[in-house]
Amino acid sequence: MKINYGMVCVVLLSSHVMFARLEVLDNTLSKVKLLSTEEMRFCYISFVKINGTKYIIKQKKSNFIRKIVGVVRDSITAHVAENFGSGLGLDADLAHRVDVISAGEKFPGKRRKDWPATIHTIAPGKMVKAQDTRYNSMNIKQADIGFRRDMLVWMAKHELLIMMVALDTFLCNHDRHRGNLFYTPSTDSFCAIDMDSAFKYNLCALACENFTKMINNRKLALSSKEIQVLTTYRKHLQFLIDNNHSEDTLSMYNYFAEKAGFVEGSDLYTERVAEELESNRAMIIQSYEDAKQLVKIVEQLIAKHTKA
Repeated sequence: MKINYGMVCVVLLSSHVMFARLEVLDNTLSKVKLLSTEEMRFCYISFVKINGTKYIIKQKKSNFIRKIVGVVRDSITAHVAENFGSGLGLDADLAHRVDVISAGEKFPGKRRKDWPATIHTIAPGKMVKAQDTRYNSMNIKQADIGFRRDMLVWMAKHELLIMMVALDTFLCNHDRHRGNLFYTPSTDSFCAIDMDSAFKYNLCALACENFTKMINNRKLALSSKEIQVLTTYRKHLQFLIDNNHSEDTLSMYNYFAEKAGFVEGSDLYTERVAEELESNRAMIIQSYEDAKQLVKIVEQLIAKHTKA
């Protein structure tokens, strides 16, 4: 897969947040058909059909009020992923597309009118864990420890996995597992879903620590393939940094937060919700600065082992 780094991914909030609104939410409710609803552990998942196309409506359960901020994270991370993929000229979406259905807005499949929900395109393929492929035992989850060397083995198997890991690092999306990554064997492509747990752990800062340890490890010897993967990983991180400045990401975050209904004076704007919003905003600012440092550290590691 050839990635075009010469393409410029222009960040325009007016176009950023409108894909679902233009294609889906402007349809009259009479055109939306509710197909089914499933109760999950933390949320309700409803399947709807609009003009012959299926979508997913996702809404958190009422006993997890702090988790409803996930609608903001789900929307912004999917949108960064969309711009990342299109900016590098991918033929298919790197992640599903997501938009917010506002609190107070009635929509089929939205269990509580007074709470926000999200509408999602349906990812192509099937979950990695549900298929018998060479990715069966893949582990690229960065969790609360950040980037690990053993992830390089999996990243080396597919260009999109390098992009996926770089995206997760940049977005502090710690929960990438085989259940929220879809794979289509016929097109040999991946599509990510469910990134609403982002901005919990500063994966950029953790990666800085881990890569620094690798630099200081005199016994460590990286293979040419590992160096190649790290070089591509660094390029992807740099692209994300260049095209998603923290102030732009914050503007987008605030847009989705306001659209969801998390505004001062509303019933949704509880003390816990306000703390969650501010925690996410702080993470966006700090992790962006750490991402810039991370690129430099990875470059040092590459240079050290290239010379060796």
